[in-house]
Amino acid sequence: MITVITYLLMFACGAFTKFADNLIDEPFKSKFPWLQYATAAIYGILAGYLATGSTEFATLIIAITIGVLFAGKIDSKAHQLAIAIIFVTIALRGLPSIDILLLAALVILGFLDDALNDFVDNAKEKGKHINSTIRHIVSARLSLEIGTLALGLWTGNFVYFLSIFSFDLAYNIVDKAMPLFMKMFNPEYGPQLVVDLYKCNAKKLGDKNFIKKTLVEFPAKIGMRKISKAFVFKYNPKNKEEQGLSAFVLIAESHITIHTYPLRQLAKIDIVSCKGFDQEKAAAMLKKTFNAKEAEAKSLYRGKHYPKDLKKSAELAKKERSKSTVCKTQATMLKE
Repeated sequence: MITVITYLLMFACGAFTKFADNLIDEPFKSKFPWLQYATAAIYGILAGYLATGSTEFATLIIAITIGVLFAGKIDSKAHQLAIAIIFVTIALRGLPSIDILLLAALVILGFLDDALNDFVDNAKEKGKHINSTIRHIVSARLSLEIGTLALGLWTGNFVYFLSIFSFDLAYNIVDKAMPLFMKMFNPEYGPQLVVDLYKCNAKKLGDKNFIKKTLVEFPAKIGMRKISKAFVFKYNPKNKEEQGLSAFVLIAESHITIHTYPLRQLAKIDIVSCKGFDQEKAAAMLKKTFNAKEAEAKSLYRGKHYPKDLKKSAELAKKERSKSTVCKTQATMLKE
């Protein structure tokens, strides 16, 4: 029997699935490896239990499982543990009847979500520009929602839609909330914000004085302190499309660099900091500064090898340098 509690369990399954995803991947990788296995085990138990409760949940969960397997998404030991737990739970509790035709349709829709998302990610990695509207639609992974909603409207059975909606709602909530727990999960010194600005004001991109003025004024706007002059260099390769300006300024927290391509109306900007800052605000300010129509921002988290505590970090560095000195001494002795 499907009740409100069933949908709440599906909601919890979505939340723990995203927790596991984030704890496995950068930039949320935890300093406690067992956490990814614990969250994966929990969502495996929940998914396995739900799959044995009704035809609808069995069809949906088996379809999603097959879809992610086909898409090659089970690429970590934690996710493999979750899949194993799902099948063990099903083996122990028994599986209800499955709608084979619907199962096939859901597998295709789930695979389509992953395939489209991978296509966009690969295009971005290769430097290809993807329209922001298309990118947001693809990242929302709406194929299953649209398909199950259409099924509900056609048959009057909205269990499939409500189930996947509950799962994805929790998945997206955790995705948005995870940065709030960044300090808890990561021992990093600070972030590196990578911003790509598209369809910028070409005149501004080619103006050395404007770029210099931006680097002089921008650090203070995001709570940082400039400790050097702003340097701007013009680059004139044979390929005119690659011509532009390269600039940087040192700040107390690290540095800021800007690379512009006026003919492409493109700017690539990095902000490296040893302390946290409002990255969303910084990206928005840069977009406005260069009159960019579109912007992409990505965060990297640096220095995870060392603990945040300065004393522990110093002790670790001293130990590593000591080992390095011993190795060099041994190497010198062997040569002699």
